[in-house]
Amino acid sequence: TTVYAIQISAWPSLEEARMHQLSLIDEGFDAYTQRFYFQKKDEVWYRVRVGNFSNRDKALTVKKQIESLSGIITWLDVVSTK
Repeated sequence: TTVYAIQISAWPSLEEARMHQLSLIDEGFDAYTQRFYFQKKDEVWYRVRVGNFSNRDKALTVKKQIESLSGIITWLDVVSTK
């Protein structure tokens, strides 16, 4: 089973990521912030994401909804494969 998440943005500041996360929650999306260590730059970034989808079509539908509401180009990320 492949699991997908929609990445909306990434920020070097937790505060900025949280503000973006909260705006998505206000729009009705189950957004969360994920800490990510960017090894190449030796920096910590914070990803704002929505969902863990096992259905790719459902993930793409939500991705389009987020893009049309926010005007932000998002991308689909594979979280895990089993």
